[in-house]
Amino acid sequence: MLVNPVIGANAAGATGPSTGAADGNGDAGTGFAGALAKALDAANQTLTAADQTAASYAAGGPVTIDQLMIAEQQATLALDLVVQVRDRVVNAYQSVMNMQV
Repeated sequence: MLVNPVIGANAAGATGPSTGAADGNGDAGTGFAGALAKALDAANQTLTAADQTAASYAAGGPVTIDQLMIAEQQATLALDLVVQVRDRVVNAYQSVMNMQV
């Protein structure tokens, strides 16, 4: 389902050009979408680093079991955070969709 942004609504209710990421011209690093993208990238890097640490440990590399367990716990926490954010976003979306107009 494609949802188009509301264009032209500002705080005073007057019409005019919108600013920021709502009109698609905003910077990727601004607003909620940018923060979410950065958080997802960080979580993905954490998961990738944990996978590389596990592969290095399994191959007999210079990784101790302590380093491996810390990396795995960091990856688990990052994934749990992503799941919690997803659940809250879905819950907020459902709340908005259930509002009567």
